[in-house]
Amino acid sequence: MSEDNWLDMGRATLPEIRDFVSRHPFAILPVGSTEQHGPHLPTNTDTLIAEAIARETARQSTGLVLPVVPLGYAWVWKDVPASLTLGFETYMQVIRDTVDSLSRWGVKAVYIMSGHGSNPQPVKHALRELIHEQIDIKVLYGMYAGLATMTQEAESETWHGDLHAEEIETSLMLAIAPELVRMELAASDYPPAPPDYGKSELSMGHLMRSGVFGDPTKATAEKGRRWLDLAARESAALWSGYLSRHNLA
Repeated sequence: MSEDNWLDMGRATLPEIRDFVSRHPFAILPVGSTEQHGPHLPTNTDTLIAEAIARETARQSTGLVLPVVPLGYAWVWKDVPASLTLGFETYMQVIRDTVDSLSRWGVKAVYIMSGHGSNPQPVKHALRELIHEQIDIKVLYGMYAGLATMTQEAESETWHGDLHAEEIETSLMLAIAPELVRMELAASDYPPAPPDYGKSELSMGHLMRSGVFGDPTKATAEKGRRWLDLAARESAALWSGYLSRHNLA
């Protein structure tokens, strides 16, 4: 799957990748997670969202779309069935090795786009080490763009500012993979949190009830399509601007 400005690395051959990188030495790495998302969403929700937005971002800008990383830093769910997590240092090493590999065969910039809120933490520290080692590649990272607007447009309130199996993620999944969403099982859930939440060892995993944090019943495919387009447009603008500022585009 490719156009002149983007290429799906996982489905491309060596000559196709060499040719593309010689013209567009830029890559987009979607990173997700495998973790519980309540009774109505699959465990690969964050992974599918990251992959879909990365592809749309590339279509609207440029880049070699790398295979999505399906395991994330999901410490908060470490004791919860249906969840897998890499350790903080392990995740840092995955990012370091991936970026180093890209640098060795000519990629000049990579956009690490996360669909899981905790991934940017180890990515940030991995990036600091890469800068210290002076690897010749630029790295942009973070959650997919547009979340502030999505939160404003949503009909439901967030749970302490976090998004997990609620209206936004459920809407995006209804647009990306509706066959995997069981809306008949969706139910609102706002678990109570004590005052020390976020300032102690307490995590979402300790506080969860159904696994939902918010109100997924407000989700629709129409919202999901609109927000998917918003995320891609804003992510593409951020990426294109980053490349321009570094005189790479």
